[in-house]
Amino acid sequence: MINLKFSENISCLAKGIILIVIFTCWSNTCFGQKIAVPENIQAALLTKVLKYNPQIPQDNKIKILVVYNNNTVLDKDEFIKGLGSSMVVKAITPKDLERNISEFNVVYFMEGINGFSKMCRINKVLSVTATTRFVEEGEISLGFGIENNKPKILVNLTSLDMEGQSFSSDILRIGKIFK
Repeated sequence: MINLKFSENISCLAKGIILIVIFTCWSNTCFGQKIAVPENIQAALLTKVLKYNPQIPQDNKIKILVVYNNNTVLDKDEFIKGLGSSMVVKAITPKDLERNISEFNVVYFMEGINGFSKMCRINKVLSVTATTRFVEEGEISLGFGIENNKPKILVNLTSLDMEGQSFSSDILRIGKIFK
């Protein structure tokens, strides 16, 4: 009788542990992911932030390349629409970047596009991304993330310097800075 009761308690304990493990894993996948800033908000922020970059001429429309592929999570068309008529925009795939980059001031990499920042550095073009990790790691200079449920400007100073770019202290003061 005692052995039967003991094995029932062990069985209940094991089931409880399994439920805790399942709930922990589920909650991490649902709530632990970084939330991307919506495309239209990124576009609106970008148009404002670029005014604080002295290397980008403000007398003409700013020229921006939007690099995407079939795997991008964010909608490139929504992002482009969010830019409005304030910029000259061209959407390209990564294979067309080298051929087009020299004619543009900014390259915006849709989420998941990486490995092309060297071209921005060579051509002294500002790199921007929807992937916060790439700014944190120094691959891309400018990005937008979420902090305290609000959009946050992310700037990597090392990457910015390698691209020959800078921002006024007004942006650096309100942004999250990485080195």
